[in-house]
Amino acid sequence: MEGYREFEFFRGKVRFRQPKSHRLSIVEILFVANIRGIRRKSKVIDLGAGFGALSILIALKHGCHVWAVERDSYMLELLRYNVEINGLSQKVHVVGEDIRSLKDLFEPQYFDVVVANPPFYRDKVSTNVYHHEKDTGLEDFIRVGGFLLRDGGSFNLLIASNRMIDAISFMKNSNMGITSLRFFYPKINKNGKIMLIHALKNLKPVPNIEKPLIINDEKGEYTQEVKDILDGFL
Repeated sequence: MEGYREFEFFRGKVRFRQPKSHRLSIVEILFVANIRGIRRKSKVIDLGAGFGALSILIALKHGCHVWAVERDSYMLELLRYNVEINGLSQKVHVVGEDIRSLKDLFEPQYFDVVVANPPFYRDKVSTNVYHHEKDTGLEDFIRVGGFLLRDGGSFNLLIASNRMIDAISFMKNSNMGITSLRFFYPKINKNGKIMLIHALKNLKPVPNIEKPLIINDEKGEYTQEVKDILDGFL
């Protein structure tokens, strides 16, 4: 079992115990800040919750109930600890299951919002396995999310940009219509390697390509948009 470290974020408003190989990044915070469709009464499910960063930030930001699904035993241990230490046991519900078994646990269309940040890369590796697909792929996340999502509900997906065509195809097969695409750029002169896709279940909206989200300026400091997000996040 790899080691972990514990950190405070947002002026001590949230605390995470996280593994050394899979830490909270600015991209995940920006993802949560750009998620659509969540209201205070929403039922949200986080597919592949890891140590709980997305689930906990969503619950704190929106005050909604979140079901955090994770099967890895080490991540589950961290997830349960992080939910408890942040006082969210009544809001974040830990589900220790493989996402492919969720059809046996929940009724179809049970959730208002699905959130997923699946492994970015297709290839299987022995190191840093949290970033690479093993036996569960992008199609599994989208298919299961489509089953769980109510008609008109929101699917928010964070993926590597080179998986965009796959994701759109899988979403179409699961009766989800793309509403918006937003690319995250590390700098204005760099390629956008990460993107957010928002879709609605059983609707056919006109897709919109949003303005790019530039993370760092030429000096390597956060852009004003990112600073504003961080200042008003929690």
